[in-house]
Amino acid sequence: MEHKQKNTLMTALIYLVIFAAYNLVVFLLFKDYNNIFWISYGFMVGAYIIHIVCVFSIFKNASVKAVFFGIPLLSFSVYFVGAEFFCSLVFMIFKANAPVNAAVLIQALLLCLFIVIAIISIMTRDTVQNVDSKIKENVNFIKGINVDVEMLMQRSSNPEVSGALKKLSETIKYSDPMTNSIVAAQEQMIMQYMMELRNVFDAGDMNQTKELCGKIELLFIERNKKLMISK
Repeated sequence: MEHKQKNTLMTALIYLVIFAAYNLVVFLLFKDYNNIFWISYGFMVGAYIIHIVCVFSIFKNASVKAVFFGIPLLSFSVYFVGAEFFCSLVFMIFKANAPVNAAVLIQALLLCLFIVIAIISIMTRDTVQNVDSKIKENVNFIKGINVDVEMLMQRSSNPEVSGALKKLSETIKYSDPMTNSIVAAQEQMIMQYMMELRNVFDAGDMNQTKELCGKIELLFIERNKKLMISK
């Protein structure tokens, strides 16, 4: 945690130094500040702040990247700052002759374009993150059931029961981790049968244990087939 905070502070310091250097160059290089100059300066500072916000928001949640047509949002924010820097610099150089409307329009359109790209990228990231969370949840569901079966297998001293549990474990291990409403009934039955399986095994009823292993295996097979058809 301390290392992460240190990196954040160092990154903030770098951005502060860059901003100070930009201001030093701009205010030493240009004189006679008119409306064109201040409009361009304002858009440039705004672009720089937006870029910093993008950087820190991306670093805060780096597990899933925000992308637009395969290009990361971080790269787009750098391109945006570069484009705004070029535009603002051109308008500052020709501030005496450039029309105010053109300075506002061009830089505002550039800002709007980046905002639209950023919103689409974040929406895409959130969608991917939701799908990824569901996949992890479903994988944990499958793994949890398999762990229970493997624990029973380790405790079993009956060769036939051990074989039935091993066969069930293999079926579970290679089952589709995805899920949907089509297989909700099968998954509910699996959970019920798993509770029964643990109870009858603990009670020492090996015949019922073998029977339940077969039923659960058939439910997994049925579930996998329905998932395959629904894709």
